[in-house]
Amino acid sequence: MATPVISPESAADTLTSDDRKLIDLVEAARRDGTALEAWCKMRGDGRTEFALDLGQTFALPNRAEGYFGAITLHDGPRSVMGVRQYVEFARVSKRYDAKQLLKDFVLGEFLSRSHWINADDTPGGFGIKKTLYETMDGRQGKFPESERVGAMDWRDIGTKYRWVLMTIRLYDFAVSMGPVSRRLEEAVCVTPRPEFLHIVENPTPEFALEVSIGYPFIEYAPIPNNLGFGPGKFGIAIKLFSFFLTHDNRIRVTMDFAAAPRAQKIFDFWGLDPVYGGADLVDKLTLGMIDSEPFHDMMDKFMLAKHCHVHQKLMDGAARKWEEWLGDAGHSAS
Repeated sequence: MATPVISPESAADTLTSDDRKLIDLVEAARRDGTALEAWCKMRGDGRTEFALDLGQTFALPNRAEGYFGAITLHDGPRSVMGVRQYVEFARVSKRYDAKQLLKDFVLGEFLSRSHWINADDTPGGFGIKKTLYETMDGRQGKFPESERVGAMDWRDIGTKYRWVLMTIRLYDFAVSMGPVSRRLEEAVCVTPRPEFLHIVENPTPEFALEVSIGYPFIEYAPIPNNLGFGPGKFGIAIKLFSFFLTHDNRIRVTMDFAAAPRAQKIFDFWGLDPVYGGADLVDKLTLGMIDSEPFHDMMDKFMLAKHCHVHQKLMDGAARKWEEWLGDAGHSAS
């Protein structure tokens, strides 16, 4: 693996005041994101779990389980909403070193290759750019324009970089209004860190290898939007991609997403949300006879399902990219 070279133009003295504000948000995401990741892995406090019906057919076999819960962070208790998706991803020929192939793909190829053109000629998957970084010796800077496109190699996280800030365009993010579905221009900022990288031999009797990557989201929307919960509006949130290799060389993926607190708004028009605001007003005017809590639960589940749609489409496309990559590398998937 080639060692990336930090260009002189990415020195810390080129950072703007806006860059510094983003770096402050990176630190906040680290503090609460690592706590939320640990909570997810331990299936933490007060979890109420439920099956999610995605209402769509996808290329890969999958299922999703949502949950509500509670966590205590640096500023006190918060509610949590989240989902875990299970995906049957692929299979590797026993003629090859499946463990090494999986590590090479997940760490070096997965996110950078996960973009394509959909059947309707729209872009699909993720569009990723690297922007800021901090090296292991504490130097902060910007990636030069020539090095920004695509995710970093995860083998550089914890060896070369303490963190990297990436902007991810969510090409398949859509909002449905009845029979009409509209794609929205949305993006998030996330910060891969060593705490979200795990390579584990024989993690359970069922699996020979786990390769997991993930990141916390920072509370910033690169593309301004009127959503009350979504890109840049999560409070603290994390995303985890865990690839598991079975002893018969099948690859199964779990994807975890969790946000704290639960959605406080659906939309945000000058600080007002007609959806949750309206439901809460009815609750108040009827002295609780028309309780808004079931409506909040229903809408939160709806938003979790929308998150699953984007990421199941991501995995469907990533499985095709896996096959292409195996072919490029001269390997067979069967």
